[in-house]
Amino acid sequence: MELRYLLGAGLLAVVATSCSPDTPKGYLTPVAPEEKVIQDNTQVFDPKVDILFVVDNSGSMQTHQRNLSTNVTKFTSTFTKSSVLDYNIGIVTTDMTGSSWGARKPCCGQLVGNTRVVNKNTPNADSILASNFLVGTDGSAVEASFDPVVTALTPPNLTGWNNGFYRQDASLVVIFLTDAEDQSDNASPQSLYNFLLNLKQGNASKILAYGVIVPTNDTMNCDRDDMRTPLRIESFLGMVQNNKNNVMNICDPDYGTRLANMAKDIVDKVGNIIYLDRAPALDSIHVFYGNAELPENFETGWSFDPKRNAIILGSKINWSSQPSGSRVKVSYTAAKYD
Repeated sequence: MELRYLLGAGLLAVVATSCSPDTPKGYLTPVAPEEKVIQDNTQVFDPKVDILFVVDNSGSMQTHQRNLSTNVTKFTSTFTKSSVLDYNIGIVTTDMTGSSWGARKPCCGQLVGNTRVVNKNTPNADSILASNFLVGTDGSAVEASFDPVVTALTPPNLTGWNNGFYRQDASLVVIFLTDAEDQSDNASPQSLYNFLLNLKQGNASKILAYGVIVPTNDTMNCDRDDMRTPLRIESFLGMVQNNKNNVMNICDPDYGTRLANMAKDIVDKVGNIIYLDRAPALDSIHVFYGNAELPENFETGWSFDPKRNAIILGSKINWSSQPSGSRVKVSYTAAKYD
């Protein structure tokens, strides 16, 4: 991450915050922030994330769709707590044939719903998402999880039907909800990963993926639609950087809690770590949120991680204490070594 320096010994980095960040967990490097430099030569962190749900709409999915729809607020509340996190949420189905929908409903990588892209400015966003998640059960029995992702993010869908969802400077999250194995005709686990990596110009840290599936090691006696384990989906999920805890059982009795944890994990990786370009003199670090200075506190303020040379924002910072749009500023003096 490039930092621009002010003349003199001080350095001022301005970054926007994520919502309800967690404490460091030792996972791989989170998503790199996007920057823009304004006239006063300070750095502005503008966290953006595009979240694409791929929801199975075959005959066995009614209960699972309802479960997702019912728990939507537990997912979105993590994002809506912060006025600075810029998110898009869209939904496609696993139907790549359109045989049952015909011209009545979108298929083949087209976003569903009258409001296709839900963001922080969407009125009644949770109600719209809850409705959009109920994609029906009259889709193809050949559930394709990978192909819809590719077609959703390439023309003509990208620039036409799905216009406004994908942003080049945003992190991209793909979430699969299915009780079946991927049966894509074209995309493989490796080709899907390569496609997404190419979209992000080789920046693997901007690609996150999660699976709400019946995993190979299922211990909940969850029904598989075609009796096949999702080896292809699991293979892809193992390629992304957040591959340590990115699989959730679709039959988990703590579904809502797990969904909330997934959202929190996304936010953690998008914006609760502020990487410093130079090693700071520890007693020179000051962190401000709006007009208030945050304490050096693991939970309610900030801490410094020397291994990553980064400021870690606490999980219990009161983000409502400052006006909407307030930013986090980090000032420090670079350490000098003889």
